[in-house]
Amino acid sequence: METTEQRFEFGYELITWEFGEQPAAHGLEVIAAEGFGCFEALLGDTLGADFSRRVMTLGYPTLPETVSDVQLLDRLAMLTDAPREHGIRLASLFCDGEWVNPHTWAHELAKAKVVAHILHSVGARIFVCGGGPPQLGRPRSAADYADFAQRLHELGAHSAELGIRTVYHPHIDTFVETREQLDRLMDVLDTGLVGLCIDPAHFQVKREDPVDIFRTYASAIDYVHLKDCTGDESTLTGYDRYLAFSALGTGIIDLKGITAALLASGYDGLVIVELDYSEDPDGTCRQSAAYIRETLGLTLTLAGSTREKEG
Repeated sequence: METTEQRFEFGYELITWEFGEQPAAHGLEVIAAEGFGCFEALLGDTLGADFSRRVMTLGYPTLPETVSDVQLLDRLAMLTDAPREHGIRLASLFCDGEWVNPHTWAHELAKAKVVAHILHSVGARIFVCGGGPPQLGRPRSAADYADFAQRLHELGAHSAELGIRTVYHPHIDTFVETREQLDRLMDVLDTGLVGLCIDPAHFQVKREDPVDIFRTYASAIDYVHLKDCTGDESTLTGYDRYLAFSALGTGIIDLKGITAALLASGYDGLVIVELDYSEDPDGTCRQSAAYIRETLGLTLTLAGSTREKEG
């Protein structure tokens, strides 16, 4: 049954400040002051950073980056202290991985198990899993999709033991970039174990229809990343595709159509506003929040939410 009642809340992604090399603590202050009730962050581990460096077309490859245990523990303390320090909760941690590489799989699985425990300890309910090798060279076989889905199932089964829902995030330069690839994965994915995190900008870049994806896979979507986009691969390549991501209401994505699809399906999860890079992260955060309120006619935090009870 279709509805127009808003059942979902909005959060914001911390990377907008961190990718611009600004203090994460400042980003948390801005997110909280703007009225968002939660935030998402990258885990910030060595495995995830190395996957991005080697696999994703983010410019010229840099030297391998090693994150020390002290750095990672300091980061996790900052993220999990956010409710006390800033009045907003950690919604999820985003982790990249190859997942099908036999040399790294055991380490990636161990990382995912620890992350699930961290999320459980702060009352978060979603583990966002990105990555997987992009299709290069030969076309993928049905066995390739089955193997990838099986790894996701293992992640999902472990997180479910703690009440954490694993969601897979299709993303340019990873295992699922296109609608055809998404459809093939969904043919073998057990959605009882793993859901979807859909970000319309990544499909827009690939010249796919994100609104139709939200409609088609509404029952499998448990988490949303939301940003706009000013172009696609008809004119953009490499890192320029990422630079085309933009604040809500400044691009070509049918955000009203996506909102209508979420409302019609009764979606009651989180929508995390995200922007990978901005020269003015404070300003684009405020711009997106204003678009949600004034153009989409939605509220950032629902009445009776955790944030309202705390504040």
